[in-house]
Amino acid sequence: MGPREQPAVGRPRAWARQVEEFVAWKRAESDVGSEWLRRMGWELHRVPKLLVRAGVTDQHRRSARLSITDVNALRAGLRWQRSTFLVHFAALRQFLRWSGSPLADRSILWRLPAGQTSHRRWLTKQHLHRLYAGSTGRARILVGLEGLNGLRRVEVLRLRVRDVSLENDTLAVRGKGGRGGKWRTIPIHPAVRRDLVAWIKGQELDDPILPLSRSGADLLLRRAALTSGLGPGLRVSHHDLRRTFGRLAHEAGMDLVQLKNLLGHASVEMTVHYIGLDTARMREGLGRFARFVRLGSYPGGSA
Repeated sequence: MGPREQPAVGRPRAWARQVEEFVAWKRAESDVGSEWLRRMGWELHRVPKLLVRAGVTDQHRRSARLSITDVNALRAGLRWQRSTFLVHFAALRQFLRWSGSPLADRSILWRLPAGQTSHRRWLTKQHLHRLYAGSTGRARILVGLEGLNGLRRVEVLRLRVRDVSLENDTLAVRGKGGRGGKWRTIPIHPAVRRDLVAWIKGQELDDPILPLSRSGADLLLRRAALTSGLGPGLRVSHHDLRRTFGRLAHEAGMDLVQLKNLLGHASVEMTVHYIGLDTARMREGLGRFARFVRLGSYPGGSA
């Protein structure tokens, strides 16, 4: 998927109109999910207002008119959380590349601002094992469903006994969303299945697997991290467990499409971002591929 042709020179089009053209092109030319497209459109539509907040007074009517100064003003003039920064600037960079702006190829513009803290963390395989093995009762069910099956906190709290199919070894999971997200059916991790067999015995079909509030689930996870010996210095969140599951599953060989479906993401791009599959990790994977497929000597090349 390459950049589109340069926009014709003529009467400037409004920023909002060009954003809509970009989103429509993205929808037609790629397999990006509808949720990610909506987020991209929202992030791009608010660029003019963000520029004003960052101290840029010029009214930019076309993406090609953005300058290095403008992008740097967005970077330095606003207080970004890491996750929002990554999503916003990923959308803006793709938009500029589509419009033919050379700014998209200036890598330094898109790096995380210095001093920005990270809200994306992953546990090591050893930490996850220690947390799961050191947990009991409700905490073990919670850690298993999030860290070994990749469920969101809200999905765990929505899970009912009827959603567990021990005959098929599957979970019926209702995704996030105020009115109830989409349903997906996923396989149960063998260890989680063993825990659930004993846990749901004697319960009614409509009983929740874990009758907890969100704050109650947070407290349960914090206590589990302490009692399992991870130490007070290692904070563990529900998203940490889910991201850890995603990264370890991918390292174990699960392909990204399967992982996307298991996590309930709208697109593979979202999964790549979520598990932190950055350029360095992809380069490592390419290196392993190169060692695995040794081309040796071939006509026109060298040994």
